[in-house]
Amino acid sequence: MIRILATIAISLGAFIALFNWYTIYESYRTGRHVSPAPLLGGLLLVLGLIGFPETRAYAWLGVVADYGTLVLIFAVPALIWDAWSTSSINLVHRLVSDSGERHDDIRLFKRGNFTMKREHDPPVPCNEHGALTVSQGFVGVWREESQGFVLEGYRGDRILRILNAGGVYRTREENYPEDQEFRVDRLDSLELKKVK
Repeated sequence: MIRILATIAISLGAFIALFNWYTIYESYRTGRHVSPAPLLGGLLLVLGLIGFPETRAYAWLGVVADYGTLVLIFAVPALIWDAWSTSSINLVHRLVSDSGERHDDIRLFKRGNFTMKREHDPPVPCNEHGALTVSQGFVGVWREESQGFVLEGYRGDRILRILNAGGVYRTREENYPEDQEFRVDRLDSLELKKVK
């Protein structure tokens, strides 16, 4: 019975691993990223190889054989670093704006990273097909200047200046595309309150 289950696990794991390697070709062919399935193929291969005494010593090769698992293993340190970089421990400044229908939350972290979350209530139209935006997120880098903060890298060459005018922070955005019909992502003329 163990050998039958191990054979099934190896077969399924090999199929998933082959599909994961195929995603590299498909991404290249279409020019769009095709995501592999992490863990499953590698886990099934490892479990299947453990099921046979002859292959038990080589079970770790199941991890190497599956591209989806390899990508995840190499990505974990970067994911941990990103989570640490934007944790509350590293928060330097937080600015919020609440206009009733829109709420903005800008967080400036150590090492020059920032995140911004914008929520719309009610949702607002964002394209000519009638799609509605409920929330948006921006990430980029920031630096402090004498008049306030400068945020960059969140959308092409756009720059957001957060200017301190006697304790009230107002935004001024530069390089926003003027021909854009739906301006739900425009960050100009916000009035922000510093909560940290």
